[in-house]
Amino acid sequence: MRGRDCSQCHGDGLRRAGRHQRTRKPIDPMAPSVNPKRFTDLKKVEKWFRRNCKWTWGRECNAQEKADILQWPNTL
Repeated sequence: MRGRDCSQCHGDGLRRAGRHQRTRKPIDPMAPSVNPKRFTDLKKVEKWFRRNCKWTWGRECNAQEKADILQWPNTL
């Protein structure tokens, strides 16, 4: 890991908006209970997995990691 984690941009509470580390642009909440459209566009989801996995871990996420990440906000 490169000293980065999801909470740096998404915050500790996925029901609240986050903020991008570099650009400071707002990021909509991750939790589908608050943001029901969050994971509905497959093309967008894949784009952000590519970017965020590379930024956070320095590589693309594998299928299991993607499944875990998608499941996590649903528990909130």
